[in-house]
Amino acid sequence: MNYSYPIQSYLNDEVNNKVEDDNPHSIVLNILIELKNNISTLAYCLEHDGTVSEVKSKSFSKSLTAIYILQSSLDMKLGGEIAENLYNLYEYCRTTIIKAFRNKDFLSVQSLVPILNEILDGWKGIKN
Repeated sequence: MNYSYPIQSYLNDEVNNKVEDDNPHSIVLNILIELKNNISTLAYCLEHDGTVSEVKSKSFSKSLTAIYILQSSLDMKLGGEIAENLYNLYEYCRTTIIKAFRNKDFLSVQSLVPILNEILDGWKGIKN
């Protein structure tokens, strides 16, 4: 897996306390969980907060950073079709988040949670 500078800044925040080892499987799992949490927070903020708030901005930013990390960590050669499909799902999430943030469309953001639940379920089923 390819980890670059963004993972360091992301892990320095809340995820850092949750990742106890350098196991790549564990890191990706925690990033997926945090992504789901940030997307849920963003949807709530878009629905209930008409202004630009710090929480809304942070959840937006952290969601995009998590997606970038997840996309960057994919090994397209070894992962083949699965890696390509995951990349496309992450890209769909990324573009949906950006459009929804701009349009204050909390329903579009909420629609991403079931997708992330499926990815999380699959990831949890993988033996590391």
